[in-house]
Amino acid sequence: MGAVRSGFGCLSWVGAGIIVVALVLKVLLFDMAEVGHNGMAPTLLRGERVLINKRAAPEVGSIAVCRHPTEDGWVVGRVAATEGMVIDSFGDKLRIDGRPVVLESGGKTSFHNADNGRTRTLTWGEESFGPKRHQIFVAEDGRHLVRKIEVSAGELYLLGDYRPYMGQDSRAYGVVEASTCRGTIVFRVIPVDGFEGKLAHGYFELIR
Repeated sequence: MGAVRSGFGCLSWVGAGIIVVALVLKVLLFDMAEVGHNGMAPTLLRGERVLINKRAAPEVGSIAVCRHPTEDGWVVGRVAATEGMVIDSFGDKLRIDGRPVVLESGGKTSFHNADNGRTRTLTWGEESFGPKRHQIFVAEDGRHLVRKIEVSAGELYLLGDYRPYMGQDSRAYGVVEASTCRGTIVFRVIPVDGFEGKLAHGYFELIR
């Protein structure tokens, strides 16, 4: 019995240690948040639980969580341009500093947007304007609608991965102040059902 009690005692200490480590990581490094809209689909879906790295400075290609520039609350979007960069669109091309961003098409899919209750057919694919490729949705004709802007010092231009969905990125509310950013989304803890195959989301995934 003494050995059994000793074993349970070790397990309880291990459990307590794990809890302490988790609390320290939360306080020092991470916040957990729930995605509030589908502007970042197919990368993030409304209702998913994600981790925010509080120490990661937003950079091109990362998904930043920042203060809304004109209202109370937070916004989330992919950093498409930073200080001194110019972003715009021409036809079906997103352009950064005048260079078209290459989109490798993955095919078409039907997506139901729980934000507005609408279902539409979209083209999905992968693009890269940062260190890693990421998935995006575009309209069937591929058109991008981004007015030309040069980003000023200390500002970020955020763009949603669901490009036809206007209203949830800098095309609607303008640039954000980099100093107001809470961190970058780096990990999906709890997914939401909705995709299959290459678009499927899983538990405990790194976000790109």
